[in-house]
Amino acid sequence: MMTATKRTILATSMAMLSLTTATAAANELTLSGDVTFASDYAFRGISQTEEAPALQGGLSLSSASGFYVSVWGSNVDFLAQGTLELDVMLGWSGAINDDWSTDVGIMRYGYPNTAIAGSNFYEVYGSLSYQDLTFGLAYSDDYYANSGDFFYLYADYSYALMENLSLDLHVGQNEYDDSSASYLDWSIGLSTEVLGAALSLAYIDTDIDGSYLADSRVIFSVSKSF
Repeated sequence: MMTATKRTILATSMAMLSLTTATAAANELTLSGDVTFASDYAFRGISQTEEAPALQGGLSLSSASGFYVSVWGSNVDFLAQGTLELDVMLGWSGAINDDWSTDVGIMRYGYPNTAIAGSNFYEVYGSLSYQDLTFGLAYSDDYYANSGDFFYLYADYSYALMENLSLDLHVGQNEYDDSSASYLDWSIGLSTEVLGAALSLAYIDTDIDGSYLADSRVIFSVSKSF
């Protein structure tokens, strides 16, 4: 016959087991990644590779609770002043409800073999998405090359033209401490998936005059996630 003490011990043990299981599930880690080939690497409308192709890849370790840490790299070409970009991100993303989601974090942009002063910098970021529409903001208190305060305000929208074809729209405002350096970038593109690979074709432009790196261009990319 089970005594009251034994029932209490059993109930406590079951509660602790349930709590342990729930904690383990919440802390379950998932490793994912991607590899991308692009005909040009344009960051906020400006080519980072002298309009040459780029090979890029990233890894992300995420928990069921929404926290993640990611690393991402790409070749760059800053006129013999650097050939590699290596970024690290720490953040949290998750759903607010069925329609709304958010993503916030901090990111370090790194250029290990670049001699330009102030080339490595930090940026905090956040975005709010409603279905296929996203509004985002990024801020750095000392942007690339010691250029001071910087804000990046952007909006993205993806519209499904058909089952496996989307129209992708983007507009972003690059706001520098020196307002004369501020500019607008935008893009319009098509994306699809073929044999498990994501394909994208985009027209990219800025309102910067006199710089071939910021001129309009068409960029093709293919990426594979794993």
